[in-house]
Amino acid sequence: PIIDNVRIDNNYVLGFGDEIIISVWGEVQQFEKKIIQRDGTVFIDNVGLLYLGGKDFLTAKKYIFDRFSKIYSTLNSKPQLSYLEVSLGSLKNINVKISGHINYPGNYTVNPSINLLNLLIMSGGVKKTGSLRKIFHIRDNAIIDSVDLYPMLSGLRPNNPIKLLDSDMIMVPSKGNVVAITGQVRNPAYYEIVNDKINNIVSYAGGLSKNAKSDIFLYSTDNSNSFISLNEENNFFLSNGDSIVVPYKNVQPKYITVSVDGRNKTTIPWIYDLKYEDIFSALDIDISNVKKVELTRKTKNEKYELFLLKNYEDGQFLFLPYDFVSIQLVRFPYKINTITLKGHVKSPGTYALAGIGENLNSLIERSGGILPDVNISDVIIKRDSLSLGSKTGDLILSPNDTVFVKSFNGIIKVEGEVHNPGGIEWNKYRKTRDYLSLAGGITAYADKKHIIYVTPYGEAMKIKLNSGYEPLPGSKIIVVRKPDNQNDRIGFQQISSIITSLVSLALLANSISSN
Repeated sequence: PIIDNVRIDNNYVLGFGDEIIISVWGEVQQFEKKIIQRDGTVFIDNVGLLYLGGKDFLTAKKYIFDRFSKIYSTLNSKPQLSYLEVSLGSLKNINVKISGHINYPGNYTVNPSINLLNLLIMSGGVKKTGSLRKIFHIRDNAIIDSVDLYPMLSGLRPNNPIKLLDSDMIMVPSKGNVVAITGQVRNPAYYEIVNDKINNIVSYAGGLSKNAKSDIFLYSTDNSNSFISLNEENNFFLSNGDSIVVPYKNVQPKYITVSVDGRNKTTIPWIYDLKYEDIFSALDIDISNVKKVELTRKTKNEKYELFLLKNYEDGQFLFLPYDFVSIQLVRFPYKINTITLKGHVKSPGTYALAGIGENLNSLIERSGGILPDVNISDVIIKRDSLSLGSKTGDLILSPNDTVFVKSFNGIIKVEGEVHNPGGIEWNKYRKTRDYLSLAGGITAYADKKHIIYVTPYGEAMKIKLNSGYEPLPGSKIIVVRKPDNQNDRIGFQQISSIITSLVSLALLANSISSN
Protein backbone atom coordinates (compact mmCIF):
# COMPACT_ATOMS: atom_id res chain seq x y z
CA PRO A 1 0.00 0.00 0.00
CA ILE A 2 1.00 3.60 -0.65
CA ILE A 3 0.13 6.58 1.52
CA ASP A 4 0.58 9.73 -0.57
CA ASN A 5 -1.93 12.16 0.94
CA VAL A 6 0.76 13.79 3.08
CA ARG A 7 1.87 17.38 3.35
CA ILE A 8 5.10 18.26 1.50
CA ASP A 9 7.31 20.82 3.22
CA ASN A 10 10.14 22.92 1.78
CA ASN A 11 12.76 20.44 3.02
CA TYR A 12 11.54 17.71 0.68
CA VAL A 13 14.44 16.54 -1.57
CA LEU A 14 13.56 16.17 -5.24
CA GLY A 15 14.64 13.11 -7.18
CA PHE A 16 13.91 10.72 -10.00
CA GLY A 17 10.16 10.16 -10.49
CA ASP A 18 8.91 13.39 -8.85
CA GLU A 19 6.48 15.42 -10.92
CA ILE A 20 7.17 19.16 -11.09
CA ILE A 21 4.42 21.62 -12.12
CA ILE A 22 5.36 25.15 -13.30
CA SER A 23 2.71 27.80 -13.99
CA VAL A 24 3.41 31.27 -15.48
CA TRP A 25 0.58 33.79 -15.89
CA GLY A 26 0.13 37.48 -16.45
CA GLU A 27 1.67 39.27 -19.47
CA VAL A 28 3.18 35.93 -20.51
CA GLN A 29 1.66 32.51 -19.98
CA GLN A 30 3.25 29.07 -19.86
CA PHE A 31 2.32 25.79 -18.17
CA GLU A 32 4.68 22.83 -17.79
CA LYS A 33 4.21 19.45 -16.05
CA LYS A 34 7.41 17.36 -16.14
CA ILE A 35 8.80 14.19 -14.52
CA ILE A 36 12.35 14.44 -13.16
CA GLN A 37 14.58 12.03 -15.07
CA ARG A 38 17.23 9.68 -13.68
CA ASP A 39 19.92 12.30 -14.22
CA GLY A 40 17.87 14.75 -12.12
CA THR A 41 16.90 17.03 -15.02
CA VAL A 42 13.76 18.23 -16.79
CA PHE A 43 13.59 20.02 -20.13
CA ILE A 44 11.41 23.15 -20.39
CA ASP A 45 10.54 24.83 -23.68
CA ASN A 46 12.15 28.28 -24.06
CA VAL A 47 14.19 27.67 -20.90
CA GLY A 48 16.21 24.49 -21.48
CA LEU A 49 17.45 21.87 -19.01
CA LEU A 50 16.79 22.40 -15.32
CA TYR A 51 18.96 20.49 -12.84
CA LEU A 52 16.59 19.68 -9.96
CA GLY A 53 17.72 16.27 -8.61
CA GLY A 54 19.10 16.45 -5.06
CA LYS A 55 17.76 19.98 -4.39
CA ASP A 56 15.23 20.56 -1.59
CA PHE A 57 11.91 21.99 -2.67
CA LEU A 58 12.63 25.54 -1.45
CA THR A 59 15.97 25.71 -3.25
CA ALA A 60 14.42 24.24 -6.40
CA LYS A 61 11.70 26.94 -6.45
CA LYS A 62 14.30 29.73 -6.26
CA TYR A 63 16.40 28.05 -8.96
CA ILE A 64 13.41 27.71 -11.32
CA PHE A 65 12.41 31.37 -10.75
CA ASP A 66 15.93 32.57 -11.57
CA ARG A 67 16.04 30.55 -14.80
CA PHE A 68 12.61 31.75 -15.97
CA SER A 69 13.42 35.37 -15.02
CA LYS A 70 16.24 35.33 -17.55
CA ILE A 71 13.71 34.50 -20.26
CA TYR A 72 10.72 36.55 -19.01
CA SER A 73 11.84 39.92 -17.70
CA THR A 74 8.30 40.79 -16.63
CA LEU A 75 8.74 38.40 -13.67
CA ASN A 76 11.10 40.93 -12.11
CA SER A 77 9.61 44.13 -13.53
CA LYS A 78 8.28 46.91 -11.32
CA PRO A 79 5.39 46.75 -11.20
CA GLN A 80 5.47 42.98 -11.66
CA LEU A 81 3.57 42.02 -14.81
CA SER A 82 4.03 38.22 -14.78
CA TYR A 83 3.89 35.63 -11.99
CA LEU A 84 5.33 32.14 -11.49
CA GLU A 85 4.29 29.28 -9.22
CA VAL A 86 5.98 25.91 -8.66
CA SER A 87 4.22 22.91 -7.13
CA LEU A 88 4.61 19.14 -6.94
CA GLY A 89 2.29 16.63 -8.56
CA SER A 90 2.70 12.91 -8.03
CA LEU A 91 5.75 11.99 -6.00
CA LYS A 92 8.33 9.31 -6.42
CA ASN A 93 7.91 6.23 -4.26
CA ILE A 94 10.65 4.72 -2.14
CA ASN A 95 11.25 1.17 -0.92
CA VAL A 96 11.57 0.79 2.85
CA LYS A 97 12.25 -2.44 4.69
CA ILE A 98 10.62 -3.13 8.07
CA SER A 99 12.02 -5.94 10.24
CA GLY A 100 12.13 -7.22 13.79
CA HIS A 101 9.23 -7.67 16.21
CA ILE A 102 6.55 -6.45 13.83
CA ASN A 103 3.39 -8.26 12.77
CA TYR A 104 4.00 -8.04 9.01
CA PRO A 105 7.70 -7.45 8.31
CA GLY A 106 8.90 -6.98 4.71
CA ASN A 107 9.54 -4.43 1.96
CA TYR A 108 7.03 -1.59 1.52
CA THR A 109 6.67 0.91 -1.31
CA VAL A 110 5.70 4.20 0.32
CA ASN A 111 5.59 7.93 -0.11
CA PRO A 112 8.90 9.43 1.03
CA SER A 113 7.09 11.82 3.38
CA ILE A 114 5.32 9.08 5.34
CA ASN A 115 5.86 9.28 9.10
CA LEU A 116 7.09 6.44 11.26
CA LEU A 117 3.76 5.82 13.03
CA ASN A 118 1.88 5.37 9.74
CA LEU A 119 4.63 3.05 8.51
CA LEU A 120 4.26 0.89 11.63
CA ILE A 121 0.47 0.84 11.20
CA MET A 122 0.89 -0.32 7.58
CA SER A 123 3.03 -3.20 8.76
CA GLY A 124 0.45 -4.41 11.29
CA GLY A 125 1.88 -2.73 14.38
CA VAL A 126 4.51 -3.75 16.91
CA LYS A 127 4.15 -7.15 18.60
CA LYS A 128 3.83 -7.48 22.37
CA THR A 129 7.41 -8.69 22.41
CA GLY A 130 8.66 -5.64 20.49
CA SER A 131 10.11 -2.42 21.90
CA LEU A 132 8.37 0.93 21.69
CA ARG A 133 11.33 2.74 23.26
CA LYS A 134 14.13 1.98 20.78
CA ILE A 135 13.00 1.71 17.16
CA PHE A 136 16.09 1.91 14.92
CA HIS A 137 16.34 3.86 11.67
CA ILE A 138 19.07 2.18 9.57
CA ARG A 139 20.70 3.55 6.42
CA ASP A 140 23.62 1.91 4.59
CA ASN A 141 23.83 -0.73 7.37
CA ALA A 142 24.37 1.93 10.05
CA ILE A 143 21.94 3.07 12.77
CA ILE A 144 21.37 6.78 12.15
CA ASP A 145 18.54 7.36 14.63
CA SER A 146 16.59 5.74 17.49
CA VAL A 147 12.95 6.64 18.10
CA ASP A 148 11.08 6.49 21.45
CA LEU A 149 7.31 6.31 20.91
CA TYR A 150 6.30 6.58 24.59
CA PRO A 151 6.14 10.41 24.76
CA MET A 152 3.82 10.54 21.74
CA LEU A 153 1.66 7.54 22.72
CA SER A 154 1.17 8.93 26.23
CA GLY A 155 0.29 12.38 24.88
CA LEU A 156 3.29 14.18 26.38
CA ARG A 157 4.92 15.48 23.20
CA PRO A 158 5.21 14.61 19.49
CA ASN A 159 8.19 12.78 18.04
CA ASN A 160 10.66 14.55 15.79
CA PRO A 161 9.95 13.58 12.16
CA ILE A 162 12.38 11.23 10.44
CA LYS A 163 13.37 11.49 6.78
CA LEU A 164 13.15 8.21 4.94
CA LEU A 165 15.15 7.56 1.81
CA ASP A 166 15.04 4.73 -0.68
CA SER A 167 16.40 1.45 0.76
CA ASP A 168 16.19 2.67 4.40
CA MET A 169 15.32 0.10 7.07
CA ILE A 170 13.16 0.35 10.21
CA MET A 171 14.00 -2.32 12.79
CA VAL A 172 11.95 -3.02 15.93
CA PRO A 173 14.13 -4.84 18.52
CA SER A 174 12.77 -6.99 21.34
CA LYS A 175 11.29 -5.32 24.39
CA GLY A 176 13.81 -4.23 26.99
CA ASN A 177 13.49 -3.97 30.75
CA VAL A 178 10.00 -3.48 32.15
CA VAL A 179 8.41 -2.33 35.38
CA ALA A 180 4.83 -2.62 36.63
CA ILE A 181 2.73 0.26 37.91
CA THR A 182 -0.60 -0.41 39.62
CA GLY A 183 -3.05 1.36 41.85
CA GLN A 184 -4.35 4.89 41.45
CA VAL A 185 -3.00 5.80 38.00
CA ARG A 186 -5.08 6.29 34.88
CA ASN A 187 -3.43 3.50 32.84
CA PRO A 188 -1.94 0.81 35.10
CA ALA A 189 0.18 -1.62 33.07
CA TYR A 190 3.70 -2.90 32.39
CA TYR A 191 5.99 -0.23 30.96
CA GLU A 192 9.33 -0.54 29.22
CA ILE A 193 12.12 1.51 30.80
CA VAL A 194 15.15 3.22 29.33
CA ASN A 195 17.01 4.97 32.16
CA ASP A 196 13.66 6.17 33.53
CA LYS A 197 12.83 7.64 36.92
CA ILE A 198 9.61 6.98 38.80
CA ASN A 199 8.05 10.28 37.71
CA ASN A 200 8.57 9.35 34.06
CA ILE A 201 6.64 6.09 34.42
CA VAL A 202 3.84 7.83 36.31
CA SER A 203 3.58 10.30 33.41
CA TYR A 204 3.53 7.50 30.82
CA ALA A 205 0.73 5.84 32.87
CA GLY A 206 -1.43 8.94 32.38
CA GLY A 207 -0.64 10.52 35.72
CA LEU A 208 -2.23 10.03 39.10
CA SER A 209 -5.97 9.55 39.46
CA LYS A 210 -8.13 11.85 41.57
CA ASN A 211 -7.89 9.82 44.77
CA ALA A 212 -4.20 8.89 44.54
CA LYS A 213 -1.72 9.54 47.32
CA SER A 214 1.48 11.35 46.42
CA ASP A 215 3.45 8.87 48.52
CA ILE A 216 4.01 5.60 46.68
CA PHE A 217 5.49 2.18 47.38
CA LEU A 218 8.39 0.83 45.32
CA TYR A 219 9.00 -2.90 45.43
CA SER A 220 12.48 -3.62 44.05
CA THR A 221 13.76 -6.93 42.80
CA ASP A 222 16.68 -6.70 45.24
CA ASN A 223 14.15 -6.51 48.14
CA SER A 224 15.17 -2.93 48.95
CA ASN A 225 11.58 -1.77 49.15
CA SER A 226 11.01 1.92 49.80
CA PHE A 227 8.39 4.56 50.41
CA ILE A 228 8.82 7.53 48.05
CA SER A 229 7.09 10.90 47.80
CA LEU A 230 6.35 12.09 44.27
CA ASN A 231 6.25 15.69 45.50
CA GLU A 232 9.97 15.61 46.09
CA GLU A 233 12.66 15.54 43.44
CA ASN A 234 14.14 12.05 43.35
CA ASN A 235 17.00 10.67 41.31
CA PHE A 236 16.02 7.07 41.77
CA PHE A 237 16.38 5.08 38.54
CA LEU A 238 14.20 2.02 38.06
CA SER A 239 15.44 -1.51 37.42
CA ASN A 240 14.00 -4.42 35.49
CA GLY A 241 11.17 -6.10 37.41
CA ASP A 242 10.50 -3.25 39.83
CA SER A 243 6.89 -2.68 40.86
CA ILE A 244 5.30 0.70 41.64
CA VAL A 245 2.13 0.81 43.72
CA VAL A 246 0.20 4.08 44.00
CA PRO A 247 -2.11 3.74 47.04
CA TYR A 248 -5.64 5.05 47.37
CA LYS A 249 -6.12 8.22 49.37
CA ASN A 250 -9.03 7.70 51.74
CA VAL A 251 -10.77 11.07 51.70
CA GLN A 252 -13.62 11.28 54.16
CA PRO A 253 -16.33 13.58 52.79
CA LYS A 254 -17.10 16.56 54.97
CA TYR A 255 -20.74 17.34 55.60
CA ILE A 256 -23.25 18.66 58.11
CA THR A 257 -26.48 16.94 59.10
CA VAL A 258 -29.71 18.94 59.17
CA SER A 259 -32.97 17.89 60.81
CA VAL A 260 -36.12 19.86 59.98
CA ASP A 261 -39.58 19.52 61.54
CA GLY A 262 -41.60 16.84 59.81
CA ARG A 263 -38.80 15.72 57.45
CA ASN A 264 -36.14 13.06 57.35
CA LYS A 265 -32.71 14.28 58.33
CA THR A 266 -30.51 15.38 55.43
CA THR A 267 -26.77 15.67 54.88
CA ILE A 268 -25.35 18.71 53.11
CA PRO A 269 -21.76 18.88 51.81
CA TRP A 270 -19.70 21.15 54.01
CA ILE A 271 -17.91 24.08 52.42
CA TYR A 272 -15.83 26.76 54.04
CA ASP A 273 -17.82 29.85 54.96
CA LEU A 274 -21.11 27.95 54.81
CA LYS A 275 -23.98 30.34 55.62
CA TYR A 276 -27.52 30.05 56.90
CA GLU A 277 -28.91 31.02 53.54
CA ASP A 278 -27.01 28.15 51.91
CA ILE A 279 -28.64 25.65 54.26
CA PHE A 280 -32.11 27.19 53.97
CA SER A 281 -31.83 27.34 50.17
CA ALA A 282 -30.65 23.72 49.90
CA LEU A 283 -33.62 22.53 51.96
CA ASP A 284 -36.16 24.96 50.44
CA ILE A 285 -36.89 26.65 53.77
CA ASP A 286 -38.39 30.14 53.97
CA ILE A 287 -36.38 32.04 56.57
CA SER A 288 -39.55 33.78 57.77
CA ASN A 289 -40.89 30.37 58.84
CA VAL A 290 -37.86 29.52 61.01
CA LYS A 291 -38.66 29.47 64.71
CA LYS A 292 -35.42 28.19 66.23
CA VAL A 293 -32.07 26.75 65.07
CA GLU A 294 -30.11 24.52 67.39
CA LEU A 295 -26.62 23.16 66.71
CA THR A 296 -24.86 20.21 68.34
CA ARG A 297 -21.10 19.86 67.88
CA LYS A 298 -18.71 17.14 68.99
CA THR A 299 -15.47 18.47 70.46
CA LYS A 300 -11.98 16.98 70.38
CA ASN A 301 -12.55 15.71 73.92
CA GLU A 302 -15.44 13.53 72.70
CA LYS A 303 -17.91 15.85 74.39
CA TYR A 304 -20.90 17.63 72.88
CA GLU A 305 -21.54 21.35 72.80
CA LEU A 306 -24.98 22.84 72.27
CA PHE A 307 -25.52 26.19 70.53
CA LEU A 308 -28.76 28.10 70.14
CA LEU A 309 -28.27 30.00 66.90
CA LYS A 310 -29.81 33.40 66.25
CA ASN A 311 -29.58 36.28 63.76
CA TYR A 312 -30.39 34.13 60.75
CA GLU A 313 -30.62 37.19 58.51
CA ASP A 314 -26.98 38.11 59.18
CA GLY A 315 -25.81 34.57 58.44
CA GLN A 316 -22.75 35.04 60.63
CA PHE A 317 -21.88 31.68 62.15
CA LEU A 318 -18.94 29.42 61.38
CA PHE A 319 -20.26 25.95 60.67
CA LEU A 320 -17.78 23.09 61.02
CA PRO A 321 -17.76 19.65 59.40
CA TYR A 322 -20.06 17.08 61.04
CA ASP A 323 -22.18 19.67 62.87
CA PHE A 324 -25.76 18.57 63.57
CA VAL A 325 -28.31 21.33 62.95
CA SER A 326 -31.93 21.10 64.16
CA ILE A 327 -34.36 23.57 62.59
CA GLN A 328 -37.75 24.17 64.18
CA LEU A 329 -40.37 25.82 61.99
CA VAL A 330 -43.35 27.93 62.91
CA ARG A 331 -46.32 25.56 63.05
CA PHE A 332 -49.28 26.66 60.99
CA PRO A 333 -52.88 25.48 61.72
CA TYR A 334 -53.46 21.97 60.50
CA LYS A 335 -56.28 20.93 58.22
CA ILE A 336 -59.63 20.67 60.04
CA ASN A 337 -60.91 17.11 60.25
CA THR A 338 -64.64 16.56 59.80
CA ILE A 339 -67.37 14.05 60.69
CA THR A 340 -70.68 13.51 58.89
CA LEU A 341 -73.82 13.11 61.01
CA LYS A 342 -76.98 11.71 59.41
CA GLY A 343 -80.37 10.41 60.48
CA HIS A 344 -82.66 11.13 63.40
CA VAL A 345 -80.90 14.07 65.05
CA LYS A 346 -82.09 17.61 65.34
CA SER A 347 -79.35 19.10 63.13
CA PRO A 348 -77.72 16.56 60.76
CA GLY A 349 -74.78 17.70 58.66
CA THR A 350 -70.95 17.88 58.53
CA TYR A 351 -69.21 18.83 61.78
CA ALA A 352 -65.61 19.68 62.54
CA LEU A 353 -63.96 17.19 64.86
CA ALA A 354 -63.54 19.15 68.06
CA GLY A 355 -60.06 17.93 68.92
CA ILE A 356 -58.56 14.58 69.65
CA GLY A 357 -60.73 12.48 71.96
CA GLU A 358 -64.17 13.80 71.06
CA ASN A 359 -66.74 11.02 71.61
CA LEU A 360 -70.17 10.20 70.21
CA ASN A 361 -72.08 11.86 73.06
CA SER A 362 -70.24 15.14 72.46
CA LEU A 363 -71.10 15.15 68.74
CA ILE A 364 -74.80 14.39 69.40
CA GLU A 365 -74.94 17.11 72.03
CA ARG A 366 -73.45 19.62 69.55
CA SER A 367 -76.10 18.63 66.99
CA GLY A 368 -78.93 19.41 69.42
CA GLY A 369 -79.51 15.82 70.50
CA ILE A 370 -81.27 12.79 69.07
CA LEU A 371 -85.02 12.65 68.37
CA PRO A 372 -87.38 11.16 71.00
CA ASP A 373 -87.90 7.87 69.12
CA VAL A 374 -84.17 7.06 69.07
CA ASN A 375 -81.89 5.44 71.62
CA ILE A 376 -78.11 5.78 71.73
CA SER A 377 -77.91 2.06 70.98
CA ASP A 378 -79.50 2.76 67.59
CA VAL A 379 -76.50 4.82 66.42
CA ILE A 380 -74.11 3.20 63.88
CA ILE A 381 -70.64 4.64 63.06
CA LYS A 382 -69.17 3.78 59.64
CA ARG A 383 -65.35 3.86 59.70
CA ASP A 384 -63.68 2.63 56.50
CA SER A 385 -65.15 -0.88 56.05
CA LEU A 386 -66.19 -1.25 59.72
CA SER A 387 -69.59 -0.70 61.36
CA LEU A 388 -69.34 0.30 65.02
CA GLY A 389 -71.82 0.98 67.81
CA SER A 390 -71.69 2.31 71.35
CA LYS A 391 -73.88 1.31 74.28
CA THR A 392 -72.99 4.41 76.33
CA GLY A 393 -71.96 6.88 73.66
CA ASP A 394 -68.35 7.02 74.92
CA LEU A 395 -66.85 5.76 71.62
CA ILE A 396 -64.00 8.06 70.47
CA LEU A 397 -64.62 9.41 66.97
CA SER A 398 -62.04 9.52 64.17
CA PRO A 399 -61.69 11.89 61.20
CA ASN A 400 -64.03 11.11 58.27
CA ASP A 401 -66.36 8.93 60.37
CA THR A 402 -69.99 8.86 59.23
CA VAL A 403 -72.54 8.62 62.06
CA PHE A 404 -76.00 7.18 61.26
CA VAL A 405 -78.71 7.79 63.90
CA LYS A 406 -81.47 5.25 63.13
CA SER A 407 -85.07 5.38 64.33
CA PHE A 408 -86.32 2.86 66.88
CA ASN A 409 -86.04 -0.68 65.55
CA GLY A 410 -88.56 -2.89 67.37
CA ILE A 411 -87.47 -6.11 65.69
CA ILE A 412 -85.30 -8.99 66.93
CA LYS A 413 -83.68 -10.95 64.09
CA VAL A 414 -83.22 -14.70 64.56
CA GLU A 415 -80.87 -16.29 62.03
CA GLY A 416 -79.06 -19.56 61.43
CA GLU A 417 -80.18 -23.07 62.40
CA VAL A 418 -83.78 -22.39 63.45
CA HIS A 419 -86.86 -23.71 61.75
CA ASN A 420 -88.34 -20.30 60.90
CA PRO A 421 -85.58 -17.64 60.75
CA GLY A 422 -86.59 -14.00 60.40
CA GLY A 423 -87.72 -10.92 62.35
CA ILE A 424 -89.78 -11.11 65.55
CA GLU A 425 -91.41 -8.17 67.27
CA TRP A 426 -89.50 -7.00 70.32
CA ASN A 427 -91.16 -7.23 73.70
CA LYS A 428 -89.47 -6.02 76.84
CA TYR A 429 -90.67 -9.07 78.79
CA ARG A 430 -89.22 -11.67 76.41
CA LYS A 431 -85.89 -13.44 76.86
CA THR A 432 -83.55 -14.79 74.17
CA ARG A 433 -84.97 -18.33 74.67
CA ASP A 434 -88.42 -16.95 73.92
CA TYR A 435 -87.32 -15.59 70.55
CA LEU A 436 -85.69 -18.93 69.68
CA SER A 437 -88.93 -20.68 70.54
CA LEU A 438 -90.97 -18.21 68.46
CA ALA A 439 -88.61 -18.95 65.52
CA GLY A 440 -89.68 -22.61 65.64
CA GLY A 441 -86.85 -23.83 67.82
CA ILE A 442 -83.44 -25.03 66.74
CA THR A 443 -82.90 -27.65 64.04
CA ALA A 444 -81.12 -31.01 64.37
CA TYR A 445 -78.04 -29.39 62.80
CA ALA A 446 -77.81 -26.56 65.33
CA ASP A 447 -74.77 -26.32 67.58
CA LYS A 448 -76.30 -25.72 71.02
CA LYS A 449 -72.94 -24.55 72.37
CA HIS A 450 -72.57 -21.80 69.79
CA ILE A 451 -75.51 -19.40 69.95
CA ILE A 452 -74.41 -15.80 69.38
CA TYR A 453 -76.20 -12.65 70.58
CA VAL A 454 -75.28 -9.38 68.71
CA THR A 455 -76.33 -6.05 70.23
CA PRO A 456 -77.58 -3.14 68.07
CA TYR A 457 -74.22 -1.39 68.57
CA GLY A 458 -72.16 -4.31 67.26
CA GLU A 459 -71.06 -6.15 70.40
CA ALA A 460 -71.31 -9.94 70.24
CA MET A 461 -71.43 -12.56 73.00
CA LYS A 462 -72.08 -16.28 73.29
CA ILE A 463 -75.26 -17.30 75.16
CA LYS A 464 -76.84 -20.57 76.25
CA LEU A 465 -79.86 -22.15 74.63
CA ASN A 466 -82.06 -21.50 77.66
CA SER A 467 -80.56 -18.11 78.41
CA GLY A 468 -82.73 -15.61 80.24
CA TYR A 469 -80.91 -12.68 78.69
CA GLU A 470 -83.14 -9.77 77.72
CA PRO A 471 -82.23 -8.61 74.19
CA LEU A 472 -82.34 -4.96 73.17
CA PRO A 473 -84.49 -3.74 70.28
CA GLY A 474 -82.66 -4.17 66.98
CA SER A 475 -80.56 -7.07 68.29
CA LYS A 476 -79.75 -10.27 66.46
CA ILE A 477 -79.61 -13.93 67.59
CA ILE A 478 -77.55 -16.31 65.46
CA VAL A 479 -77.61 -20.11 65.87
CA VAL A 480 -74.47 -21.63 64.41
CA ARG A 481 -74.56 -24.86 62.39
CA LYS A 482 -72.65 -27.88 63.62
CA PRO A 483 -69.48 -28.83 61.74
CA ASP A 484 -70.15 -31.29 58.88
CA ASN A 485 -68.34 -34.22 60.51
CA GLN A 486 -70.68 -33.92 63.51
CA ASN A 487 -73.75 -33.95 61.26
CA ASP A 488 -72.53 -37.12 59.51
CA ARG A 489 -71.83 -38.99 62.79
CA ILE A 490 -74.22 -41.97 63.44
CA GLY A 491 -75.52 -42.13 66.99
CA PHE A 492 -75.91 -45.26 69.23
CA GLN A 493 -79.69 -45.30 68.91
CA GLN A 494 -79.44 -45.23 65.12
CA ILE A 495 -77.03 -48.16 65.18
CA SER A 496 -79.35 -50.13 67.49
CA SER A 497 -82.31 -49.42 65.19
CA ILE A 498 -80.38 -50.65 62.16
CA ILE A 499 -79.34 -53.90 63.95
CA THR A 500 -82.94 -54.53 65.10
CA SER A 501 -84.20 -54.09 61.52
CA LEU A 502 -81.62 -56.50 60.17
CA VAL A 503 -82.52 -59.16 62.78
CA SER A 504 -86.23 -58.78 61.96
CA LEU A 505 -85.53 -59.26 58.24
CA ALA A 506 -83.49 -62.36 58.99
CA LEU A 507 -86.28 -63.93 61.11
CA LEU A 508 -88.84 -63.10 58.42
CA ALA A 509 -86.75 -64.72 55.75
CA ASN A 510 -86.28 -67.84 57.86
CA SER A 511 -90.07 -68.13 58.47
CA ILE A 512 -90.84 -67.91 54.76
CA SER A 513 -88.26 -70.58 54.06
CA SER A 514 -89.80 -73.01 56.61
CA ASN A 515 -93.29 -72.70 55.08
